[in-house]
Amino acid sequence: MDHRREEFYFEYPCHSLDEKRWFMMRVTAFESDGDEFFVISHQNITERKLAEKEVENLARRDGLTQIYNRRAFDEFLSLEWRRCRRLKKPISLAMVDLDYFKLLNDTYGHQAGDECLVKVAGVLKELAARPGDICARYGGEEFALVWGDTTREQSRLLADKLLKKIEGLKIENKHSSLGGHVTASIGLSTVIPDIAQDERVLIGLSDSMLYKAKRSGRNRVAG
Repeated sequence: MDHRREEFYFEYPCHSLDEKRWFMMRVTAFESDGDEFFVISHQNITERKLAEKEVENLARRDGLTQIYNRRAFDEFLSLEWRRCRRLKKPISLAMVDLDYFKLLNDTYGHQAGDECLVKVAGVLKELAARPGDICARYGGEEFALVWGDTTREQSRLLADKLLKKIEGLKIENKHSSLGGHVTASIGLSTVIPDIAQDERVLIGLSDSMLYKAKRSGRNRVAG
C-alpha cells in the first residue's frame, strides 16, 4: 500500500460588520492505492494576525510623535504618485523644517525639544485628514506632508495655514531671532506626474523650495 502526504495552507479573512477575523485553511492530500483523499481543516488565527498588524503598524510609526515615519512616507508617496499619474491629477508635497530647533534643544533640553515635536506633529495631523494625504516625520526636526489631488493654489492655502498654526502654538524659543517662539520654514511643490518621472522629482522640487524659504529669512512658505 503506497501512502504519500502533501499539505497546503491558505490564510483568508472572514470579517463581519462587528468583528474582524482571519482563518487558516489546511488541506492535507492523501493518496492510497490510486485513490486520492483530502482532509480540510480551518484554524482561527485572528489573534496572531492582529499581533502581526500591530507590529507592522509600529514599524511604520515614528516612536516619538506617533505619526508616520520615513519608511511609510516613501511607500505612500510612491503609491499616491502613481495614482495621480494614472488619473492625471496634481499632487503636492510640503517639506517642513522647524526654525532654530537646535537653539531650543540647547536652551531648554531635549525633553522640551521632544514635546515641541509632538505638538507640531499634532498640527500636521489636522491638515492631513483625507485618504490621499499623509504627514510624516522625515527626520530630526523635519516633517513632510503629501496632499493628493490638490492644486497649487489649494496646497498654498494649506501650507500658509500650517505655518500660522505652528506659530500659534506659542512654543517658547527665546534665542530665536523670529519672535522668541518656534516657527517653521516650508518648501512646497505641486506637479501633475508624468510617465517619464518618478516621485523623486517632487521631493527635489520641495527641497529646493525649502532651501529658498530658509535663505529668504525663514518663517515662510516658498513655492
